[in-house]
Amino acid sequence: MLKRVTSACFLMLAVGLWPSSASADVPEWLRSVAKEPAKTYASDVNAVILFNSQETTVKDSGEIFTRERIAYRVLRPEGKDVTGLALPFSNETKITFFRGWSITAKGQEYETKDKDTFERTATDSGEIFSDTKEKIMMVPGGDIGTVVGFEYEQKERPYVFQDSWSFQRRLPVEHARYELRLPATWEYRADWVNHPEKAPVEQNGSRVWELSDIPRIENEYNRPPDRALEGHVIVTFFSEKIKNQTYKNWSDFGTWWSQLASGTRDASPPLQQKVQELAPANLPVFERIQALARFAQRDIRYAAIEMGIGGYRPHPAAETFTHRYGDCKDKATILGSMLAQIGVKSYFMPIHDKRGMVTQKSPPNLGFNHAIIAIEIPDSSPAKSLPAIYEHPKLGHLLIFDPTNDQVPIGQIPSYEQDSYALLVTDSGGELIHLPVSKPELNRLTRTAKLNLLPDGTLKGEVEEIHSGSDAADFRARFSRETEADRKKALEHFLSHTVGNFHLDSIDAENLDNIDRDLVVRYKFTAEHYAKTTGPLLLVRPRVMGEKMGALDANKPRHYAYDFDVPTLQTDTFEINLPDGYKVDELPDPAKASYPFGEYHSKIENSGNVLKYTREYKITTTQIPVETVGDLGRFFYQINMDERNMAVLKKGN
Repeated sequence: MLKRVTSACFLMLAVGLWPSSASADVPEWLRSVAKEPAKTYASDVNAVILFNSQETTVKDSGEIFTRERIAYRVLRPEGKDVTGLALPFSNETKITFFRGWSITAKGQEYETKDKDTFERTATDSGEIFSDTKEKIMMVPGGDIGTVVGFEYEQKERPYVFQDSWSFQRRLPVEHARYELRLPATWEYRADWVNHPEKAPVEQNGSRVWELSDIPRIENEYNRPPDRALEGHVIVTFFSEKIKNQTYKNWSDFGTWWSQLASGTRDASPPLQQKVQELAPANLPVFERIQALARFAQRDIRYAAIEMGIGGYRPHPAAETFTHRYGDCKDKATILGSMLAQIGVKSYFMPIHDKRGMVTQKSPPNLGFNHAIIAIEIPDSSPAKSLPAIYEHPKLGHLLIFDPTNDQVPIGQIPSYEQDSYALLVTDSGGELIHLPVSKPELNRLTRTAKLNLLPDGTLKGEVEEIHSGSDAADFRARFSRETEADRKKALEHFLSHTVGNFHLDSIDAENLDNIDRDLVVRYKFTAEHYAKTTGPLLLVRPRVMGEKMGALDANKPRHYAYDFDVPTLQTDTFEINLPDGYKVDELPDPAKASYPFGEYHSKIENSGNVLKYTREYKITTTQIPVETVGDLGRFFYQINMDERNMAVLKKGN
């Protein structure tokens, strides 16, 4: 899908000398902003946005001109990255003006002009070619107290007549302003997201919105993505001249997407022959679906060529089949074409690959960056009970499938798409639907360890981990693409959190390439001085490895919800054979914690010369609202206390 590229600040790395001018032509708006009294901010605020103005002018021809002014003040040395701006452009989005200035705390003024910029291609991983580029400008003077300003103008004729005003950032914003100029016969709708609606003020025929003292987006562990939190406005334009490029609801938006992809599923004779080869008519319907899904998932290499409307329109299925590569929307399209040839209906589904970017309250917009597919499953098929099934009131059982993710088998949904909203595109329009969430029992980690404790405190033995569902997919995504040396380093990093002074003796993985089976990982290790000697006593931690406690900063108030990947069920069983001559002198009490979002319980048993620790950790949701994060903190605290508990062994007579 076409990238949503925004202005970004970054550090100057190895670009060469900063261009500057001794007789800088600093605009009055920036000088005026620089004279404003400095405000006090938290000690970890490195820079502040003093002023951010966006002026959008819509021409009767449909062209849109956007002029933006933004000014920063550097507050700490770490804030000097605001001296650079990367401005995206393409064949459809032209930069007509770009300037930058700085005013140091000593009053020195510098200027950087458009001719002093440089460009680079802005391709993402997997893209063969994209016509999106970045024009990069740097201005000198990143010392504390320096005020940095940029001004630029872009011209475009968008595929969908909308504009977006993002007034909240990771930096505090002292003043934000949005001005809209429309032709007399045009109308607009302003949809406010993550902020109360505010009416505009009429000024010389323009509509103007202004906000002050906008708090920054706080950096918190496991919070939703920036765009899901930031205050912004989506402005939709309406005119009789552009009826086919303005959409009032998601149904209209789906119609646009359906028309855009019209004809791309047509099959060529070689593609038809491949379908007969992979999915002969004598197989059950679901087995045929599985075979075609596997082909789109693994035999069509992910590679994107995105130019103009190609960021949204899929390439023809026949073309994708010939080249054996395509991006997400191409993979979904070729699979839809193949399924149609065996009489199975399917539907294109734009989605975002980060949960929370599109919600049930989102106004119609192009806020998607990915595409998957929904497959109609007959009532007689056993697939109707799979976790990836969405029950549609009219279309029946829809099997949600992502042919781009080659680690998730058909029947499951990648973790980052569960509990998300996607646009179901049908012949009658579009419909925003809420994708299902799998049960905890389907995303399991079962860890079992058989270990021996030696008299000197050395612990050695073998561990077996069985991964299923999303846990297996996420593990495979990392493990399958690593070398043996990298796998060893990753496992050593995991053990280093809880087991010191150790070395791995062996690593083995089973079903690494078979995504339809559980992934099994086995490894052996030796950890010297794991148990601590205190006279005749040995202190040993029964919970040998694996930390379940999440990340919460107890020293700061929480601002946002806490996100989990998916519901999960994880169990640990550690059996430790005690050294000869030692017996258990003291055991910790069992642990138990139960909340609406999760459960945790553990126990330690002693049978003969074996110390057995078992526990179960269960999360039943993908997100904890900020109002109940306090309970989550107590949940993590109870887990932490249990994980640190020690058993006391005493040497017998």
